[in-house]
Amino acid sequence: MPSFPPTSPPIAKPTLTQFSPEAESSPAADASAPENIPTWLPTALHAFAFRDYRRQWAGAFASSIGSWMQQVAQAWLILELTSSPFYLGLDAFLAMAPMLGLSLVGGAIADRVDRRKLLLASQAVQLTSALTLTLLVGTQALPGMRLVYAILGLSLLTGMAQAMSGPAYMALLPNLVPKSFVGQAVAGNAIQFNLARVIGPMLAGLVMAYSGATACFALNALSFLAVMAALATIQPPQQISSGPSLSWRQEILTGLRYVFGDPARRQLCLLAALTTGLGIAVPTLLPQYTKITWQGDEVLFSRLAACSGLGAVGGAMLVATLAKQTHSLLFIAAAQVALGLCMALLALTGWFWLACLWLFLGGALLVAAYALVTTCFQQMITDDMRGRAVSLYMVCFRGGMAIGGLLAGALAHWWNVPGTFGLAGFGLTAVGLWAALEQRLAPPSDVNLQT
Repeated sequence: MPSFPPTSPPIAKPTLTQFSPEAESSPAADASAPENIPTWLPTALHAFAFRDYRRQWAGAFASSIGSWMQQVAQAWLILELTSSPFYLGLDAFLAMAPMLGLSLVGGAIADRVDRRKLLLASQAVQLTSALTLTLLVGTQALPGMRLVYAILGLSLLTGMAQAMSGPAYMALLPNLVPKSFVGQAVAGNAIQFNLARVIGPMLAGLVMAYSGATACFALNALSFLAVMAALATIQPPQQISSGPSLSWRQEILTGLRYVFGDPARRQLCLLAALTTGLGIAVPTLLPQYTKITWQGDEVLFSRLAACSGLGAVGGAMLVATLAKQTHSLLFIAAAQVALGLCMALLALTGWFWLACLWLFLGGALLVAAYALVTTCFQQMITDDMRGRAVSLYMVCFRGGMAIGGLLAGALAHWWNVPGTFGLAGFGLTAVGLWAALEQRLAPPSDVNLQT
C-alpha cells in the first residue's frame, strides 16, 4: 500500500491497543449533547434521543427492508435461471464494484455539495432501477439469460448510484448526533440494516410464495420513498468548509494523503477490506447452500437469511451497548477469529439446527467486526475531510465485498460451497490473529477525534 505524506502536522506513531474516546467526546465536553437522556432509553439506543437521527433511521430502515426483499428475490431468481453460483458472485461483484472507482469522486462531491441533495438523487436512481426490474420480470419481456444480463446491468447501475452517494451517507450520519454518541449512531445504523435483514427475507419468502418475485421488486421501489421523505425533513448542521476550492484531482489526492498518510487509518482500511472480502462468502452463497445442502426452496432460504440477520441485530446491539468500551484491537481480532471458526463449523455441520446456530452466531460476529472497525475509523477523522476519508474507507470496505463475492462464487462453481466457506473461515482466522499481533491500529490518545 503506498505511503503518502500527511496533510496535517505529524502525530505520534500509534502504539495503544485500547482507544478510549470518553475524554475527547464526553457529553460534558460537547455543548450540543442533551442534558438528560431519557432514563428508560437503553445505552445502545442513546442516539435515538436526537430527532434527525430518528427520522433518518426510520427512513433508512424502511428502505433497507425493501432492499433485502429485492436481494433475496433477485438471488433466487438468478439461481433458478442459471443454476450456477458463479452468477450469484458476479451479481454481488457488479453491485459493489463501482465502489472501487466512483466512491472517490463521490467522496469529493460529498465535501463540496449538500449531502442531502446528493443522497436524494441517488435514491431516485435506485428507485428507477427497481421499477425497471419490476417491469422486466412482471411482463416477461426478456427470456432466459437475456433477463439475467439485464438484472446484472441494473445491479451495476444501482451500485454506481450507491458508490456516488455512499460517502455522503456515511459522512452525514455522525452529523446527526453529538460526537460523544457517534459510536451508538454507527451501531444503530447497523441495527436498522440488520433488523431489516431479518424482516426483509421473511417477507420476501412469503411474498414470493404467493405473488412471485415481481412483487418484491415493486415493494422495494416504494420503500425508497420513505428514505427520501426522511432526507427532506432533517436539518443537519452546516458542512465545514475545507478551505479554498480545489480541483477534483487535488481533492482526491488530499483525501488519499489524509487517510493513507496515517498508519492507523491505513491499517483500518486494510483490515476492513480483508474482513469484508472473506466474510461475504456466506451471504453471497447462501442461496446455493440452501438448495444443494438442504434441498430447500425460496422459503427455507429466506428463513436461513433471517436467522443470520437476527444474529447480526444482536451483534449490532452489543456493539452499541459497549460503544465506548470496545474500541480495542483485541475486540476486533477476537470477533474475526470467532467468525472464522463459525464459518468453518458451518462448512462441516450436517445438522440443520446446528447450521442455524452457526449462521446466527456468524451474523452477530460479522456485524460486530464491521461496526467496530467502522466506528474506530469515524472517530479518527475530522468533518471537513469526512466525505473524502469515508469514500476511501468504502473503497476498501465495499471493494473487499465485491472482490470477495466474485471469488467466492467462482470458487464455489469450480469446487463446492462448504469448501469455500471453510477456506474463507480459515482466512478470517488468520486475519484476526494478525490483527491481535498488530499494536498500531488504535489511534493515540492525543489525536483530535473531531466529528
